[in-house]
Amino acid sequence: MKFYGELLVFALLFITNLRVFFVQHVRRDPLVILAPFTFIVAILQIFAWGIDAFTVLGLLIALFVLLSNFHAIFRYMERLYIDHYSPLMKVWAVFTIIISAVALAATIYFAPVERNPRRLEITENQTQYKGSFRSGFVEAGAAGKKSLTIYEFAPSTKKDQDFIILLAPDKRADTANYKPYLQEMAERGYTVYSADFFADDGQWLHSIGDKRIIRRLIMVIQSTLNEKQFTAQKEYYSYNISQEYSVLIPLLRERCGADKKFLLITDFMADIAADDLMKKNPEDIAAIFKLSSIDNYKSSGYGCIEQTDPLLAMALGLSRDRSLATPKLLADKTIEVINDIK
Repeated sequence: MKFYGELLVFALLFITNLRVFFVQHVRRDPLVILAPFTFIVAILQIFAWGIDAFTVLGLLIALFVLLSNFHAIFRYMERLYIDHYSPLMKVWAVFTIIISAVALAATIYFAPVERNPRRLEITENQTQYKGSFRSGFVEAGAAGKKSLTIYEFAPSTKKDQDFIILLAPDKRADTANYKPYLQEMAERGYTVYSADFFADDGQWLHSIGDKRIIRRLIMVIQSTLNEKQFTAQKEYYSYNISQEYSVLIPLLRERCGADKKFLLITDFMADIAADDLMKKNPEDIAAIFKLSSIDNYKSSGYGCIEQTDPLLAMALGLSRDRSLATPKLLADKTIEVINDIK
């Protein structure tokens, strides 16, 4: 859905600026309303999917187009007529048309590799919660702030499992960037859970960077600019992940069965927390599988970005991959661990 929202924003910007060359006679210009509409859509994109290169680019272009069309919007609202646009406005329109076209082409070129759950015969469900680590989490209604989302990826025909498979996503990825792997596991007959926390007292950066729309971007920037410093904070990440486990394990046991053990899947950030949990509560944990231990998993900590975020993949020296090599590799290795437990 994020991809289609980006396409919509850049396509609307292209149309908004192109209209300037078709006003030849004295008349109103209703297409100018696309300027504020596109700006609103660009803002909604950021709130829905967070800040990244394409959502920010769409917002900036939409803002400049809105400001440059302010006079035309005013004339339209006052039911005034326009017989032509000035040469300066046409030059600006050419510039923004080119920028919008390039952005549209880049969006298509770096499009994520997506798979339809229905064709895979799997189900993808989300359960939203509100609350905090201090007060606890309860299921949320349609309105209000959500601070926890638990995702379930399962085959269309569920089968009973001996243990609960739980992925703790790295915060440079969140669940969305492990989706191809989680879908692959569900397609092979396994039910897998993952969760994203955005509670006010679950601080990672101790700044505005902890907000949902920007946290992943800040984490990615920090880890790529200073990997050594980022890695040195692994013990601190462990404390936060341990808080998350203390919430997730009771919630999932309530859903799946109080007698079930867990297979904990981690990817760098949760490695130490999972080890500590197993030492303290060995009766709760069937096994731990660290994705970061797989040699051919080149995007450790970032998820399956060759499918979900090809632009970041390119920045890290990887490329868009329709063959799903990484998700299949991760699923193969996970099933090996599952078979060893059995």
